[in-house]
Amino acid sequence: MGCIMTDIAPARSRFDYAGLARPNLPAAGAPASVPPLISVVTAEPRPDDAELLHNSNGRAEWIAAELVKAGAVFDGKVHVPQAKKLAKKVGAVEPITLSALKAIVSITLREMPRVEAQCFPPEVVLAAIEGGPHSASQLQLEQGARLITRMVSYYWSAVAKAYPEAWDDRHGFILWQSFGLTALSKFGGRIIQERVDEREIMQQYFDTALAAVAARMPLDVADFAGVSSQAGANQVYSMLLEANSEHGAAFTELVDSLAQTIDWGKAASAPSPLPFG
Repeated sequence: MGCIMTDIAPARSRFDYAGLARPNLPAAGAPASVPPLISVVTAEPRPDDAELLHNSNGRAEWIAAELVKAGAVFDGKVHVPQAKKLAKKVGAVEPITLSALKAIVSITLREMPRVEAQCFPPEVVLAAIEGGPHSASQLQLEQGARLITRMVSYYWSAVAKAYPEAWDDRHGFILWQSFGLTALSKFGGRIIQERVDEREIMQQYFDTALAAVAARMPLDVADFAGVSSQAGANQVYSMLLEANSEHGAAFTELVDSLAQTIDWGKAASAPSPLPFG
């Protein structure tokens, strides 16, 4: 039985989305003067870590620290310094180190450059450096970091739900092996970027995407005998992309075929094949 993942606290939006199928987001590549997509309220500011948000490597460290907090998606899955002795006492074995999680987040960030650019506009980073850790610009960067943390959490929560056995078994599946984690982290960046581009940033959209991939691609270690290292990561990543594209193509083909069989009337047009939720 797979573990039940607890999502991070939902962010409060400045906008009223009641009655809308999905949020009205800026177009892909459009500059953003405020944290895009949804404004995230910073419940616990981290001014002592302000400098981490001024570059990509630091952001990965900042986000990783959020992902291992109590109730977060990687809670209990990562060795953290203050928990090592406790883990040994109760016999718990966490699959990866905190450094590995930082690397995972770095890989994901590299695969979603437009999202990172929207959440951390260069001009805001410069203003935050000049204004200091308590400036409005720094708060804006922290809001952007919390938004990305939220979407990364959505992705890995969807992975846990789509692959419940693999999430709890570090030996029978490749999910927690280095090449599997690398591939899934890279794939996560692609999925997050896709969901943002399609304005589908709620948990259920991630769940749907990963469930479709899992139906086409198991992660059993027996299916990847002899696979390891970077070559293995590239192979698994390519397989994930193929499974994802098959899902998208099948969905579009299904909607198109249905549209052709329905009499829409002379003045009517068939609905868009994109899922508006």
